[in-house]
Amino acid sequence: MKIEQLGPAACRSYLVFDERTKDAVLVDPLAEDVDRVVAKLEHDVVKLRHVIDTHTHADHLSGGAEIAKRLGIPYAAHESAAIAAVTERLRDGQTIDVGGVRIGVIHTPGHTPDSITLRAEQALLTGDFLFLAQDGAGRLDLPGGDAGAHWDSLQKLASLGDDLHVLPGHDYNELTDSTLGAERVRNPRFQHVTRDEYVAWQRAIAGPTPDWMLDVIAANLGKKAAHDAHHSIAHAIGCSPGEGGGGTCAVGPMAAMPMVTPKEAARRMSAAGAAKPFLLDVREPHEYSGPMGRHAPGAFLIPLAQVPHRLGELPKDPDAEVLVICKSGGRSARACAFLIEQGRRRVFNVAGGTDGWVREGLPVER
Repeated sequence: MKIEQLGPAACRSYLVFDERTKDAVLVDPLAEDVDRVVAKLEHDVVKLRHVIDTHTHADHLSGGAEIAKRLGIPYAAHESAAIAAVTERLRDGQTIDVGGVRIGVIHTPGHTPDSITLRAEQALLTGDFLFLAQDGAGRLDLPGGDAGAHWDSLQKLASLGDDLHVLPGHDYNELTDSTLGAERVRNPRFQHVTRDEYVAWQRAIAGPTPDWMLDVIAANLGKKAAHDAHHSIAHAIGCSPGEGGGGTCAVGPMAAMPMVTPKEAARRMSAAGAAKPFLLDVREPHEYSGPMGRHAPGAFLIPLAQVPHRLGELPKDPDAEVLVICKSGGRSARACAFLIEQGRRRVFNVAGGTDGWVREGLPVER
């Protein structure tokens, strides 16, 4: 079996094929790539058997229906998908035979209700269900998104081996692939948070869906008026960048880290004994104390630049809860990302930082 990523874009498509028989499946093709992909298939004498979309896309127009129509093959998506052009409905646990390759379907809702992950031997094609490293996963606040369902879907991966390759539908940092074992360490979505904590974190970072994304969803569902009105945007939007250079399916660096509100952080800090988390303040000393400084009670100061060299001052247990705070949330998000990469399993960014703590009327010390 061979898997080929088609195109260098942040929006990724994959060709999965049996090198012996040349039978293949195409996953998540873009509308702007239809002609190029069809020409490649003809040139390589690849026999495409299925086109599959891992979910209803919100950030680019799918080329799945068009390619399937041209080649007279099935266009497949999960059975819950409302995509009008779909001709084959996939079920959780189903397998698709492609030459000598067996592709398993895992229903992984959360980003959308119809999200699926495809397992092809030692590879997981995760669509927007799971990204790489600090990108985490696709947004859970788009139409049909469900943070609780996404947490449940993540638990489905528990029985899978660390050596599986993860091939996401997007990457905004020029990473090619990863392993499930690596993602279990560095991806914030694998933090040891409860379902309620996960839902609260995602609720805190939820934002509105841009109108153009609603138009793209409508076009991908096959609503003719929307498609006719917006078909011309296929080449323009690609995978449009959002604020900070990340794609519109991604979230910013602060939002990518597990979060707690200042009030929740204060509540946890009131716990007794071993249940009390370690509150790490990563600002500079003049911000922490002195005439112009202030900090949350119990906060331990280690400036951000010193964190890599002072890890021994943190709790030794990697599962010990660490809350990280700065002025407004940016530096603490970077510290959280570093601590997660170092193997910390319960790290939370205090949303809004010390400024947010003060706005909530919580006590401070000088």
